[in-house]
Amino acid sequence: MSTPLRGGQAREDELLSATLDVLREVGYSRLTVDGVVSRARASKATVYRRWPSKSDLIVAAFVNATRDLPSERDTGSLRGDLIAALGDILHELDRFGDVMVDLLGELGRNPELASTIRDGYIAMRRETLTAAFARAQDRGEIPPDVDVKPLWELAPAVIFFRRFNLGEPFGVDDVREFVDNVVLPLALRPSAG
Repeated sequence: MSTPLRGGQAREDELLSATLDVLREVGYSRLTVDGVVSRARASKATVYRRWPSKSDLIVAAFVNATRDLPSERDTGSLRGDLIAALGDILHELDRFGDVMVDLLGELGRNPELASTIRDGYIAMRRETLTAAFARAQDRGEIPPDVDVKPLWELAPAVIFFRRFNLGEPFGVDDVREFVDNVVLPLALRPSAG
């Protein structure tokens, strides 16, 4: 269980916001807890009591910065749920894409960071998307035996690839087109079993 910061949520928000600011300015490899605490006017002990590693601190900063986004939106249809969830990912990329590119470069070199991001930030996004597919299966929109794992991985992968590898924009209209022409047809296909 994490220790609450003196000053409550407002103080925690300030410290985590400072973390993202420092990360954006210097990159992951040069970010230090000393730099964050100096910016946030906090003590190192305060940070380490709450977040035992730099990786934990960074993931907490991302989660905190995106907590205003609904974790789940039940729009009543798989299409609506996917467009909403992927729209949230687009919003995050608009706000933090530069930082994410820096972190993606670190993942292969830093197993602790990779594990923390997988278990924290990515797990939250996976849960949102798999819940959308589960609701669709419960409503009978898609067959109950559809393997949703490749489906929830597909859309974020395409968004990241287009934005970061190809340098192409990928907006809300692109999300709608991708959901309609790729994800939904795959979700509705008969089982190969």
